[in-house]
Amino acid sequence: MSLHYRTEVACIFQKDGFAMQLSSSRSDRAAAPGSLEPASVESHQPVVLGERSLALMALVRIFFGLLWFQQLAWKMPPTFGGLRRYVENEAQHTFVPGYSVILTNVFLAHFSLLGTGVWIAELLVAITLLFGIFTRFGALLALLLSVQLYIGLAYAPGEWYWTYGMLVLLAMTLMAVPAGRRLGIDQLLLPRMQRAAQVSRLARLVCWFM
Repeated sequence: MSLHYRTEVACIFQKDGFAMQLSSSRSDRAAAPGSLEPASVESHQPVVLGERSLALMALVRIFFGLLWFQQLAWKMPPTFGGLRRYVENEAQHTFVPGYSVILTNVFLAHFSLLGTGVWIAELLVAITLLFGIFTRFGALLALLLSVQLYIGLAYAPGEWYWTYGMLVLLAMTLMAVPAGRRLGIDQLLLPRMQRAAQVSRLARLVCWFM
């Protein structure tokens, strides 16, 4: 007897909130002769996030964006303040083999250029999350930055590894739930982008980042 599983994931937007429907079914089951087990289809009711839950996620998004915005103050260009000290600390205490070589020979060797890139990336995270515009793109960028911080600083002396772990988890949460579609600009742009997505693949991709 062979079993074939098919899992379908659908995201549905309703008037009363965001519904994420997870359903799985067993199909193409060849039952042995005399078997009493009937073919069945298993489904789960969609989990619906109401307006209050979505508003709460929007507040989490704004708080997370404010955190990134605040961290820009101590590494302002053109000198980028104390950023070099943190990168040097990462190079000394990273737990990933070879990462210290990359930091030393690439980042620190071209500090002004890459420091500018880091500052701009963190500014983009802050803007996208604070204003809820292309929120999932900002969350993805925050995830990449947070993973880099975790790799470099989680086990450095005086650092608390859960700090960077929670940054990673917050970014993953905001990638999973489109928090910019409440109290954000994404809520205003989404209807237009959804209409454009009917004829444009690029628009469909842009919709995912909102």
